Amino acid sequence: MNMPRPAAVILFLAPFVVWDAAVYLMRARGDRSIERRREILRHFTEEDIAVGRDHVLRHNQLYPISRALSYGFVIALLFCGLGARLEARLLPLVGGRWYLALPLFLLVVFGIGTLLSMPLSAYRTFVIEREFELSTITPGLWFLDRLKGLLLSVVFGTLFFLPVLGLIKALPRTWPVPAAGVLILLFAFGLWLHPWLIAPLFNKFTPVADAALVPRIREVAAKAGIPVKEALVMDASKRSRYMNAYFAGLGNSRRIVLYDTLLDECGADEVLSVVAHEAGHWREHHIRKGFALYAAGTIVGLWLLFVVLNSAAVRRFFNVPSPSSLALVVLLPFLQGLGGRLTAPVESAISRHFERGADRAALELTQDPVAAVAVRVRLVRKAKADLLRHRLLHRLYGSHPLPEERIRAAEAYRAAPDG
Repeated sequence: MNMPRPAAVILFLAPFVVWDAAVYLMRARGDRSIERRREILRHFTEEDIAVGRDHVLRHNQLYPISRALSYGFVIALLFCGLGARLEARLLPLVGGRWYLALPLFLLVVFGIGTLLSMPLSAYRTFVIEREFELSTITPGLWFLDRLKGLLLSVVFGTLFFLPVLGLIKALPRTWPVPAAGVLILLFAFGLWLHPWLIAPLFNKFTPVADAALVPRIREVAAKAGIPVKEALVMDASKRSRYMNAYFAGLGNSRRIVLYDTLLDECGADEVLSVVAHEAGHWREHHIRKGFALYAAGTIVGLWLLFVVLNSAAVRRFFNVPSPSSLALVVLLPFLQGLGGRLTAPVESAISRHFERGADRAALELTQDPVAAVAVRVRLVRKAKADLLRHRLLHRLYGSHPLPEERIRAAEAYRAAPDG
């Protein structure tokens, strides 16, 4: 006996909704361990803890609404068949040429998605983040960012799906292998191109003006084996008060980027500690390893997609007319999101391993654990971060070690005989 379609959809989505509910509850509960609170209070105050908890709880209130909108949007496009109907409407407009219908399809889907997300995004930015004195962006710039993001999503979505759909049509039995090769090359090209083309669309970059700091930055980079031509400052303060630094680019586009907020709030030793952490990622080959993981994930993901699309029953369930349907634009990110819940613990564990390695490398590059501890404390306070994040939630999604763990590691390095 066949199960009614609405019941089948509910049964399919139920485990993921339960997962989301568990995330919401863990975020709301936090960690109530007395021992952990005692350790945190070695470097932070009760006010720091309270502000961080309040910050995350305010954002957590919007989480159920955000998830409901996301599920509703996908249900409408896939399970209710709006995506397939949109494809059927667009193809006659371009003479049946799917490659011309693709950017139009992306524009409509991403455009609606952007409109749906804007109210919550605006509330987060202009209400919650303003209350915590973290947001500095103007409404005009915020709207312009949304518009630029939408246009870039359409452009890069077209570049992504054009070869995939083309190869599905041309090589229906073997398309995952060449498609993976194309997407990996596109990803590498995007990393190289980003500092020159994408980043300047959102921020201005100027050379670091501190004549005493630049040689120290280059010295750290040289110790890490990174030939960097430029150390630049990004005008991050026009959007928020968050602080950071990063290495960007590949080959001749490689550069060091410092947030202007970092330079304004931190001393030279603390800035150098942050730069050394980012340099540590390069020294420990985390960029290369991350790229290899992306390549492996792309190959596995496309093979799983090949299996899914080859099942007529599965295609009917998701209302995808054919393996090369434009509805794949909606199906692929949806399946990636669901699969991401299953792979999140492994991905997070790998990320934390990389971050610990970068922290250790930073200490070796600077030999300054005092600055490492000071800047960790400052970054957490400035970001109003949740110091009592639930431990299970941290294991599932935490990309960095807990603040007290990073501080404890720096203090242990200071106490070591070779430190």
